[in-house]
Amino acid sequence: MILTGGLVMDHDFRLKKMDLEIDQDKIVRLGEDLQGEDRLDVSDCYILPGFIDTHIHGAYGTRISDAKPDLEAMCRFEATQGVTGLAVTTAASAFDDLLRQLEVAAASAEITVPKGAKVLGIHAEGPFISSKKKGAMNPENIIGPDTDKFDRMLEKSKGYIKIMTVAPEAEGATDLIRYAVGRGVTVSLGHTMATFDETQAAIEAGASQLTHTFNAMVGLNHREPGVLGAGLTNPDVVCEMICDYVHLHPAVVKMVYLLKGADNINMISDSGHAAGMNVEQFTVDGLTRYVKDGVVRLADGTIAGSAKTMLDGVHNLLASGLPLEDISKMASLNPAKSLKLDQVTGSIQVGKLADLVVLDRNYKPIFTFVNGTCVYEK
Repeated sequence: MILTGGLVMDHDFRLKKMDLEIDQDKIVRLGEDLQGEDRLDVSDCYILPGFIDTHIHGAYGTRISDAKPDLEAMCRFEATQGVTGLAVTTAASAFDDLLRQLEVAAASAEITVPKGAKVLGIHAEGPFISSKKKGAMNPENIIGPDTDKFDRMLEKSKGYIKIMTVAPEAEGATDLIRYAVGRGVTVSLGHTMATFDETQAAIEAGASQLTHTFNAMVGLNHREPGVLGAGLTNPDVVCEMICDYVHLHPAVVKMVYLLKGADNINMISDSGHAAGMNVEQFTVDGLTRYVKDGVVRLADGTIAGSAKTMLDGVHNLLASGLPLEDISKMASLNPAKSLKLDQVTGSIQVGKLADLVVLDRNYKPIFTFVNGTCVYEK
């Protein structure tokens, strides 16, 4: 199939008017006036690499921690939002149940013909975090750094744990970080009270991200800059950023963008049951969450994940004046790098997988392609 007449975001993240040819699951040609019989006219539309959400607990009424999560329904919905790949994100559940969730997520990652967004891996957001910055997690399920338990998690996930959040201040955290990085896992620092020096030690051990920057971590102080000071000033640290404009004020989003630049930000949704659904409350790990005015909270007012999608974040950033080229990089290529899959997806280039979203002039998806197959058409 040849997509004709669109503005293509090329591998250098510049928009160019050209045609794009898909053969089976890959991009095989890019250029002007490509010839072929199977053609799809997408004139005046944007052809972007599909969005990749590396921090998503659930959507469309389901969540990985549910007794019987419907990940297929979640992935079908995500495709309507322009998402072509995701990392199913677990939290600090009871350990045996966490192992069950990892098995379920791994089974979805092994599906060879996805019907929506594909599961590219797993983000284990804990359980090796700080109870002092638990966010919406149940503190009973938080445990200290433990390489044996990590090995069990990695085994149950069949190696699909690609990202893991760790609080670096706990005893043994630096050893766990070094151990996990040595097994190919991207370690992200979050749910933490870490000092600047503790964070620096974690970065030296191989940690390379901040989990939902500013959220569930000790605040920035001019005398003890902490985890934020270490992460925001280190050019080798990538910052996750929830762009629902609930978790972060637009001015803070702009500040992170100005400090880190488009190359060092991963857009994430951090969504759960409420994304794409009209629900008022639901329960996660024994704790009830309430949805009001599009915001998810615990009974005490703690923000408990997002009700918005990656697409909502894209629209917010566009409204704030960020260029589409930078937004595309933060929503696609950078997340692919965190998953160590940027050689096969995350940008538009001959030889890469045809994971694409076609947006109309209002930046709404009209087609989503996963592995070269159209899984969503408006």
